Amino acid sequence: MIALIFTFILLASDQQCFGIMSAMDVELNMIKENMVVEQIDTVAQRIFYIGTLEEIPCVCVKAGIGKVNAALTASILAMKYDVDAVIFAGVAGAINPKLSIGDIVISHSVVHHDYAYLGPECLTPYDTSGFRADSFLIGVAMQAAQDAEFDEVPQKICKETGHSPQVVLGKVITGDQFIASEEKRQWLEQTFHADCVEMEGAAMAQVCYINNVEFVIIRCLGDLANENADVDFEEFVKYAAKNSSLIVTQMMVLLKE
Repeated sequence: MIALIFTFILLASDQQCFGIMSAMDVELNMIKENMVVEQIDTVAQRIFYIGTLEEIPCVCVKAGIGKVNAALTASILAMKYDVDAVIFAGVAGAINPKLSIGDIVISHSVVHHDYAYLGPECLTPYDTSGFRADSFLIGVAMQAAQDAEFDEVPQKICKETGHSPQVVLGKVITGDQFIASEEKRQWLEQTFHADCVEMEGAAMAQVCYINNVEFVIIRCLGDLANENADVDFEEFVKYAAKNSSLIVTQMMVLLKE
């Protein structure tokens, strides 16, 4: 605990800069609203908001959906803005059957699930271990999630009453596909032992790895990655965005202390 507090102090005193990414505006707006924005840049058709969040220097940006968009945006954060770490916040589909809509996954690792050899009978992944999130950022994110006060998941979203989101440390998998197949979900679970699936994280993480930038991913689960996903997406994204904003903002509070 003493070592963790000491690391907090070092990080805050060095005034390191954080990149904060999401795929869609709605996922990022609440975080952006909490920022003190000092400058706005447009680079490669992306709008970068430069300023502070809870007095911590940040660059906030919508990447767009998919791996190419995520890699391009992470590259700009690393090379133009020289960020020290990237936090990716957004929504995902559940792969772990123990997780429910509204639950939150904080990454310990992230893998490309579509980086594979496609033979006549099967798809064989080239890599099932992927990229490791930074242990310090994981600790801050988990503590921030513990400190945050989440609303119950609305019944119209999760089809049950009284469900508060559980927060787990897990494996995130990434591919340029929206998964809505129980057969595919089971394959992803068995092959990667994954907790959730999305479309940006591994590409962002690979760019971070190449540029010696730390990262962590925060994903709120919006569907069960099967044919029965009937979530009111607009309603859910608002709920997920609020929770992501609470965690990211609380991370900055912890880093400031």
